[in-house]
Amino acid sequence: MKIVVVCWGSTGDVYPILALSERLLERGHQVRVCAPTLYRDKIFEIGAEFYEIGVVFDLAEFHAAMDAIIPKRDPTAMLRLIVEEGIVRRGGQWYQDCLTAMKGFDITICHSVDIPAQEAAIRNQIPWFTVTYCPGFIKSLDFAPYPFPNWGRTLNTIVWKLVQLRLGSSIDVFFNQFIRSVGGEPRRSVALDGMYSPYLNLIAASPTLCPPTDFPPNHKFTGVWHLASANYTPPPELVNFLAGHPPPVIITFGSMGGSNGRETTDILIEAVRKTDQRAIIQAGWGQLGTQKTLPDIYCTEYVPHQWLFPKGCCVVHHGGAGTAASVCRAKVPSVVVAHHADQPYWGKRLSDLGVAPRHLHRRNLTAKRLVKRIQQVLETSAMTTRAQVLGEQMETEDGLTTAVDLIESF
Repeated sequence: MKIVVVCWGSTGDVYPILALSERLLERGHQVRVCAPTLYRDKIFEIGAEFYEIGVVFDLAEFHAAMDAIIPKRDPTAMLRLIVEEGIVRRGGQWYQDCLTAMKGFDITICHSVDIPAQEAAIRNQIPWFTVTYCPGFIKSLDFAPYPFPNWGRTLNTIVWKLVQLRLGSSIDVFFNQFIRSVGGEPRRSVALDGMYSPYLNLIAASPTLCPPTDFPPNHKFTGVWHLASANYTPPPELVNFLAGHPPPVIITFGSMGGSNGRETTDILIEAVRKTDQRAIIQAGWGQLGTQKTLPDIYCTEYVPHQWLFPKGCCVVHHGGAGTAASVCRAKVPSVVVAHHADQPYWGKRLSDLGVAPRHLHRRNLTAKRLVKRIQQVLETSAMTTRAQVLGEQMETEDGLTTAVDLIESF
C-alpha cells in the first residue's frame, strides 16, 4: 500500500509513529512521513520518504506555552490551551501541506488529535486511521473519565455525559471553527468521540498496564510501539559513571519544557543529594542539568530509554505514555512528576499497579516531596518485585506486529 503517516506533537508522540512507519516499510509498503523539519533526520534514518510540513518548531514559544499550561488545575482549561496553541493556530498550513502530501496515496495514519491531517484525508477521500496512546480518554462505561473514580456503569454514564457537555462548550467550538475554515463538515463531540477514526483507532498502549474494558469495535489495543536504537554507542564517560555503585536514579522529563529549567534542575539535584543517591539527569526539551561536573550526578543529552532505564534503581519521569511503558519494560519502579494531558492518568496507573508511589504534579514539585517519593521507592522492595513481574508480562507483547496486521487486514 501507499501510506501517508503524519507526525504531530512532541518526541513521545512522534517516535512511536516512526517505529510503526519503519515496520510498515519492512513489510514492503511505501511510506511517506509528513512532519516538521525537527524530525527530518530521524525519518531519513528509518528509510522513509520525508515530506516537510512547513510549521517551524520554536523552543521559546514551546516554553511559553508550557509555562501557561503547567499551573492550570482545570484539565479542560489545560486542554483548551493545547488545542489553541498546538492545533488551531497553525492548523491552516498543516492542513494544506497534508492535503498535497496525501494525493495519490491509499490511506493516512495520524494522531487522534491531529484534526488538520484528518480533514486533509477526508478532502482527498482516502481512509484515515488514528493513533492514541491513552485509553483513559476513550469513552467506556466500564470506567469514569480520569480523575473520577469508577462508580459503576450507571453513574459512569452520567459523568461521561457531563464531560461531553463541558468539552462541547469549551473545546469542540475550537475544533469545529477550524474544520469550517477548511471547508469541512463540523463534527459532533470532537474532543470525546469525534476525533477518532471511524475505521480504525490503534491504541498504542500496553493492555498489561490498563484495566480491561469493552471499547467500541473501531478501537483496538496493540501494545506499545518502541523505536529501536540498535546503533547507539554510549559515551565513555557515561559507561564509567554507570560502572560505579550504587545504581543511579535516572531523571528524565522528556519533551516537557518551560522556562524554569534551571530552577527545576536545582530541585532535582537537592532531592538527589538528600537521598544520598547517584543520579543521571537527561536534559530534554526543558534543558535540565548543569554544565558543571558534580559529584555523583551525570548530566547528559538524550540516551535511548531501552538502553538506559534497566541500569537505574528507579526512574523519575513525567509520566508520558511512551516513557511510562519504557520504565515498566525496563523492570524498574518509578516516580511520576506529571506535567499535563494524559500524564496524571499514567501516574495513577503505575501507582495502582504498585510500581510507583502516588504521583506528583509538576506545579507542586519541591525537593522535599520528591525526596519522600524516591525514599518510598527505595525502601519498598515490593515495588521492585512488582516492576520485575510487570516487565516480564509486557515482554510477551508485540505491539508493532499487531498494529501492522490490523492495518493490512482493513
